[in-house]
Amino acid sequence: MVQITVPDWVVHRADERSKRTTIYSLSVHPDGTRLATGGLDTKIQIWATAPIQDEDVQAPRLLCTLARHTGAVLAVRWSHNGRYLASGSDDTVALIWELVETNTADAGTGTSTAMSTGFGSEANVEYWRPCRRLPGHTSDVTDVAWSETDAYLATVGLDSLVMIWSANDSFDRIRTIRGHHGFVKGVAFDPIDQFLATSSDDRTVKIWRTSDWGLEASVTEPFKGSPSSTFFHRLSWSPDGSHLLTANAMNGPVFVSSVIDRYTWASDIALVGHENAVSVAACSPQWFQGTPSPDAPPVTVVALGAQDQSLSVWMTGMPRPLLVARDLFERHVMDLQWSADGYTLYACSSDGSVAALAFTAEDLAPLVPDHVLTKARTKYGFMPSARTTTKRSPLPLAPAPVLSTLRPPPPPPLVTKISRDPSERLVQKITRAKNGKRRICPTPVGSNPDYALAQQTAPTVHGTTNNSLVSWPKPPSNTHALGPKGTSRPNSLLSPHTLDVSISHTDWAPRDVHVLSHLRVAACHGVVEVRNEADGAEVTWLAEERVQWRDCLYSPVLSTAVSERLIVFSLVDGSFLWYTCAGRRIATLMTPEPCTQLATQGAYVAAITRDGYICRWNAVTGAAHGQLVRLPRDDVSSFFVHTNGVPVAVVRGRQVALAWDERKKTFVCVAQGSLARLSAAWHVSVHDSHTMVQGPVVRVERMLNDVLTTPGESLASPDTASSATLRHLEMRLQAAELLDSPTEYRNALLALGRHLAEEGLWNQADDLLRMFLGPIYYRPNEPAWDSTVLGMSKRQLLSSLLVTMEHGKLDSLVQGVSEVLHALE
Repeated sequence: MVQITVPDWVVHRADERSKRTTIYSLSVHPDGTRLATGGLDTKIQIWATAPIQDEDVQAPRLLCTLARHTGAVLAVRWSHNGRYLASGSDDTVALIWELVETNTADAGTGTSTAMSTGFGSEANVEYWRPCRRLPGHTSDVTDVAWSETDAYLATVGLDSLVMIWSANDSFDRIRTIRGHHGFVKGVAFDPIDQFLATSSDDRTVKIWRTSDWGLEASVTEPFKGSPSSTFFHRLSWSPDGSHLLTANAMNGPVFVSSVIDRYTWASDIALVGHENAVSVAACSPQWFQGTPSPDAPPVTVVALGAQDQSLSVWMTGMPRPLLVARDLFERHVMDLQWSADGYTLYACSSDGSVAALAFTAEDLAPLVPDHVLTKARTKYGFMPSARTTTKRSPLPLAPAPVLSTLRPPPPPPLVTKISRDPSERLVQKITRAKNGKRRICPTPVGSNPDYALAQQTAPTVHGTTNNSLVSWPKPPSNTHALGPKGTSRPNSLLSPHTLDVSISHTDWAPRDVHVLSHLRVAACHGVVEVRNEADGAEVTWLAEERVQWRDCLYSPVLSTAVSERLIVFSLVDGSFLWYTCAGRRIATLMTPEPCTQLATQGAYVAAITRDGYICRWNAVTGAAHGQLVRLPRDDVSSFFVHTNGVPVAVVRGRQVALAWDERKKTFVCVAQGSLARLSAAWHVSVHDSHTMVQGPVVRVERMLNDVLTTPGESLASPDTASSATLRHLEMRLQAAELLDSPTEYRNALLALGRHLAEEGLWNQADDLLRMFLGPIYYRPNEPAWDSTVLGMSKRQLLSSLLVTMEHGKLDSLVQGVSEVLHALE
C-alpha cells in the first residue's frame, strides 16, 4: 500500500511566529538523502529525507538554509551527478550552489555566515555555497533544467527568454533563445540530450535542437484556449525520451496533460480528469516491468499536479490512474519530482506543505534492468556516458555526448487501449499522528470515471477551483467582477483585427492609428485584456488564476499599459483612465488628443498623444512630472518610462532611441542604429560576460535592434569599426547615467577603457582617466568636483579601470596614473 506523509516540520517561514509561506519548487538529490525546497521567503532549505519517510528516524531534519536570493525562489534542481544545485528566483538571477567541506566552512570563508540557519534551534549540518551567479534574465526565472549528462543548464523566465549555460566550472552563457512571445514557465531536456522543450504563455510548446539550438518544432494544437494564469507549466520526458508530457493543455473545455510523440510531435493522446489546469507533469526516471509477464513492454509512470489541489499517478497501459490524491493540499500543486530509484514521489503546494508518496514494487512494478532502458535510448542516438550518481561527495561533470543524427521510425503510442468503464472514485482515509503529522492512506487502487485517456474527445468537466497563492483572506465564491452573479471568465481572445472606428485627423502623425478589436498586455502578476466594440470596450484584469475585476468603458481603447501598481487605458475620445490593480479608478483625464501609446513604471505614467507630445505624471502625488515635450516627427515603434521617470522612445525612421534629459531640456540619443551595425560592443544577441548585464540600457538596445532594417555584420574598415565601437561605448556610458543604472555604467566604463588600451588611443584615454581622477591640487576659482557618479566613487572606478587597461598598448600612461592615484590615497 502506498504510504503518504505530509511532515508538518518541512516549512518555509520567516520565524516561528510567522505563518508558513508558499513552497514553489522542490528537488530530491540523486542519492535520495536530501530534499531541496524553494519558497516565497526567498530561501532554499535542504532537508534530510530519512525523517520524512520514517518519523522514527533520529537524525537532523534541516541540513542547511541557503539565503542569497533577494526574491522568491521559484525553481530548484539538483544536477544529475549531485554536485550542483541550481536555483531560479524572481530576483531575475539563477544561482549555482555546491557543497563545502565543514572544515573549510569553519575556516573563515564566510560560508556559514552567508547560510545561517533559519527559524528554530537546528544549526546547519552541512554548508552549500553559491559558486556561480548567472545574471541575464530581466524578469522572474521560473524554471531551470539540467541536461542528462550535466553538460548544459537551461533557465527560462517571464522575460520570454530561454538561456543556455555551459555547465562547466565557469558556467558561461552560450545561447539566448528568443523564440517565445509570452512568459516561459517550463523547461526540460530530453534524456537523449538531443532536444530541449519549453512551454510558454504564448500557447506553444517549442522543441529546440541541442546541436545548434535551432527550432525543431512548435506544438500549438493542445494549447489553444489554455489559460494564461497558470503559475507554472513544468513538463517532463518519458525515461526513454519517446514522449513528452506537458502541462496546461486543453482538450476542448477539459483540462488535460497532452502527450507529444518524439519526432512526429503529434499530440493525439491526453491524460484527462483534473478539474483545473495541470501545472506540472513528472515522469519517473525509471522504467518498470510490464504486466502480466516480464516480457511485456516496459511501463512508464507519470505524476500530474494541478490547480484543483490534487495529484494523480498514471501507468502506461492502464486506462485509469493508479492513484488520485485529493486531500493532500489545501491549494495548488506547484511542483513534483521523483527520487532517482523511481519509487518515491515528492510534491509541494502553495499552501506551504510538502508530501512524500512512497511506492513499492508491489504498488507499481519491479524495475527493468538498466541496460534495457539504455538500449531504448540508444536507438534515438544516445551515447552512454560514464557518469555515476554521487552518494555524498560531489563528482566532476561528465562531458557532453556526441549525438547521432540518425532518426529511427516514430515510437509506438504511449497508450494503446482506451477504456471508459465507470467505477467509483478512490477513497482516502486521513489520520493524524500524535505529533501532528498527517497520514493519507488510500484504499487499494481503484478508478475514477473522470480520469480516462482521451484521443479526440473528452468529457466536459464542470467547476473549477481558484486559489490565491498568499494567505490574504479569499473572496467569497459568489464574488463577481461585473454583471450578474456567476459571471465567468470570458473566452480567450481571438486574433485582433481593425475596427471601423474613426479618429480625428492631425497633420503630425506619420501613419494612421487604428483601433484593434482585442488588446492584451501581460505582466508578472496578471494580464489585462481589452475587447473593443465600435462604441465602447470591456476591460478585464486577470490575476492569481481568476478574474479580479472588469469595467465597461464608453469608448474603444487605443492603448493600455500595466505596472506593479497601476493599469492605465487611453480611449479614442481622448479619455485617459488610471486604475489600481484592485480595480479602483483613481483618475479620469481628458487630453487634447487621444494617447496612442502608454507606459507605466512604478508610480510614473507616460503617454504619447496623437500630435506627438509626451505627457508624464507621478500617480502617487497626482502631479505632472517635468514639462510637456514633443518627439521628433517619426514613427514610434517602442515606448516606456524608466523607474526614475525618464521616458524612452525608439523611433523607426531615424533608427535611434531617444530619452528625455531633464537637465539639458532636450532628447538625448541613447542608442543608434548606425553604431549597432558597426560597433564590436553591440552585444544584443551575442553573449559577453563583461557587458551583457541586464538593465535599462540593454533593454533600449534590444528594442532598437528589433527595428533595424539592415542588421548583421558590416564590411566597414577596421578604423571605422574601431571608431563606432568607441562612440557606442561612450553613448552607453551616458545612457546608463541618464537611466540611473550603476552596474551598466561601470561595465560600460571598463569596456571603454579596455577598448582605448587595445587600440592605443592615448589622447582619449588620458582625458577619461583625468576625469575620474579629479583635481590633484586645490584651485579656488574652479567649480567643485563631484567625487561620485551614480553613488559610486570615481576614484574607486578609476582603480578598476586601470586594472582593466593594464594589458593594452598604454602601459606608461596606466603606470603613471596608477602612481598618482596611489600617492593621493
